[in-house]
Order: sequence, then structure tokens, then C-alpha cells
Amino acid sequence: MLSSGGLALIPTETVYGLAVAVAPFMQPGVAKGASREPSVNGMVLPPESSGYRRIFTVKQRDLAQTAPWLVGGVDDLDRYGCAVDEVTRALADAFWPGALTLIVRANDRVPRFMQAADGTVALRCSASPVVAALIRACGCPLATTSANTHGMPAPASFDVVEPVVLAGVDAAIDAGETPCQDASTIVSCVSGEVVIARYGALSEDDIQRIAKTARMRMQDRQ
Repeated sequence: MLSSGGLALIPTETVYGLAVAVAPFMQPGVAKGASREPSVNGMVLPPESSGYRRIFTVKQRDLAQTAPWLVGGVDDLDRYGCAVDEVTRALADAFWPGALTLIVRANDRVPRFMQAADGTVALRCSASPVVAALIRACGCPLATTSANTHGMPAPASFDVVEPVVLAGVDAAIDAGETPCQDASTIVSCVSGEVVIARYGALSEDDIQRIAKTARMRMQDRQ
């Protein structure tokens, strides 16, 4: 279903998410004239009926916002990112798979409509065996965002997923309560500094500890 462009409710170790496989959407159209579909970053979005567009319909979310990608491992930093800095690599080595989302500059494999306005993409390697199995089965990352409507809390248990969310997906996996019970921490080092874009399961102290060690190693090499 995911490989056909459908939308699923899936458990991660943090919270439940709305997920689509990215492969069916890797060939977006270039915006030309008066397209019937809206565009983001100059690229026409998939149809409103597609799993990707339905993420935003279900969440009641602006189309210009983006969905982070769940990836298979550290190697995907270079597969989908470019000019990845040493601190970001160290954070991935330390906390992946886990509750850490890393913002990197996107390369050409990431469709522009799936990139943020500044050309970045958010990547996370989840510790959930369900997510890992789905990524392997689909052969591609999953664009995933928390399974809640705008303003509602992200669900950490299948039992509290909003009925409107369940009604908007093609399939749903019930794994009970998530182990972590909190959203991932989102970090960006794109500016050269460690910026925590969202506080979550990983503490700022843990992030800064790894970042400090990575900087010291870089200085030693110089």
C-alpha cells in the first residue's frame, strides 16, 4: 500500500505518525503556468487524492510545511543530504537509531516540494522495528509527521489517536503504547551552530555533550 502511494498510521518509538513512502513521489512536476495543483518551491505537488497530500488534509496543515523523513541508517545522511558537517555526523552516530531528528541540506534526491524553503530536509533513523521493517520493504524512506490534527497533542498510544485521523488513512498499525512517549528532539547544525529546533525525548545536555566531543576531535585533527 505504501509503495503505491498510500497513507498509513504507523507507530514509532516516540509517537504515532502519518507516513508515506517517498519513492512514489520522487518525480514531481515542474510548475508551469496555471497548474491545477498547487506548487511548493516551484514544483507541482502530487494530486489531492495522493497519500502525500492527504497528510496535510488530515493534519489540517499548510502545504508549504514539510514532513521529516524516517531513514534506514547513518549512510542516508549522505544519500539525501549534502555538505553534512562533522557535528551532525557525530550526533547521528551517537543517537541513531533513536529519538533524534537532524536537519541537513537536501541534495537532488529530495524533491523540492519535500524540502523546506531553505533547501533542507529533516532526517531520523527510528529505533522502532516496525519502521525499520517498513523502510526495508518499501526500499525507501518514509515521509512521516505526527498523527494529530493541528493543535492537538501527538499520540503516544493507538487508543488516543483521533477518529478523524484514523478515518483519513488507508491502513493503521496498532502497537499499543510507544516506548518513548515523547516526540523526537530536532537539531540543526546547518548554520554552524547547534540549534535545537524542538525539545523532545533527548535532552539538550546530551546533544551538547556529543557536539562538544565532536568539536574537540575536529580541533585535534587541525
